[in-house]
Amino acid sequence: MRGALQSAALGYWVSSTRTGRGLATEAVAAAVGFAFDSLGLHRVEASTLVDNHASQRVLARNRFIRYGLAPRYLLIGGAWRDHLLFQRTVEDQAPASSSAGSTPRATS
Repeated sequence: MRGALQSAALGYWVSSTRTGRGLATEAVAAAVGFAFDSLGLHRVEASTLVDNHASQRVLARNRFIRYGLAPRYLLIGGAWRDHLLFQRTVEDQAPASSSAGSTPRATS
C-alpha cells in the first residue's frame, strides 16, 4: 500500500514436508529486504494464528515486533480465528553487519 501508509502485508506458507529447514526465515528476510530497500516501504506487517508458534519464531528471527491481538481475524476451517499481529518498520532495520537471525527485541 502506498500513500501515507507505505506498508505491505506479508503472508507465507511452508509444506509440512519442508518445515524446520529455515526456508520461511530466509524467505521472510528476503521479502523484508525487498520491501525496505527496493520498494522504499516504511512497514511490513504479518499475522499468525495464536497457536502457530513456528511462524511466530520465523517472525521473531526477522525482528518483527508483536503489537496486538486481532479477535476473529480470519475465517479458517469454518471458524473465525484469533491472530497475533506483528510488524517491522524500516527504523527496526539492523546495521548492515547484522543478520536476520540476530536476537529479536522482546515485547510484552
